[in-house]
Amino acid sequence: MENRKILLYVLHGFWNDQEKDGVEVLEVSENLTELIRSLDAIAESKAKDYVKTYGDAEEKQGSRYYEIMDSLGGYAKFYITEHSVELSESIMGEISRDMDKINLSRDIGEYIFGMYETGGMEPWLYEYMANSEKVMGNILQTFDEMEDCNTAFNTTLENAVEKVSGEISLTDKVLEFLWGRLGDVPVDDDGCLIDCFMGYEAGIHREDIWQWFDARYSKGVVYLMNGEYRRKRICRRCGSEVQEETDTDLKKEYPFYCPNCDENMYSFECEEV
Repeated sequence: MENRKILLYVLHGFWNDQEKDGVEVLEVSENLTELIRSLDAIAESKAKDYVKTYGDAEEKQGSRYYEIMDSLGGYAKFYITEHSVELSESIMGEISRDMDKINLSRDIGEYIFGMYETGGMEPWLYEYMANSEKVMGNILQTFDEMEDCNTAFNTTLENAVEKVSGEISLTDKVLEFLWGRLGDVPVDDDGCLIDCFMGYEAGIHREDIWQWFDARYSKGVVYLMNGEYRRKRICRRCGSEVQEETDTDLKKEYPFYCPNCDENMYSFECEEV
């Protein structure tokens, strides 16, 4: 098997201010233009997602770098570097399979959205199917099981989505998932939604949506509001209960922390019980 060399571009940065410091690879791509657009967006916002600058701030920018430093010593620096990487045939095969899965996931998402837009899917079902990793995994698996050379791609996709969606009902577990999604929707000072959610237009008061949950959740919306429904998560290694990560930067990659192992955890390293 022959190895293949590819040129990858990496956008990475490091930053420090009075509240936080960090080092992170932000994006990796074969397309330099994409990373330059991301770098320009960081420069346009003066890296506000990474540091808070105080007083006079000095900026430097080139085609592949951006830096900002304030008078109190806070700084953020971002660079695009290039790397020649040698990939084995087996790794290339894995990448190809992953890309096929990503493309299929995109096709599934577009199909589900089309059903919702044309009234063929209830808003709660669309919200759940479009955002649940478990549901997407079930559809991908069902698609693989149904796929054959004698059936058109679109037909197989439609059949897979129909089979999986037909097995979903508005259970308490689904309502708990939707409640978590609602918690991510921003609201204004009056408690009205800023973005649309589950068929409700922006501007509706969240209490109107609470009533929807209250009428369907077996223990009532107060139980959801108090968070008592949440199941415990344990570490797959030691079996101890894990905690949700609170550090803003860390939780982007490691949403959980195991006190017993004293390690940050990916989602797949934990298990709900």
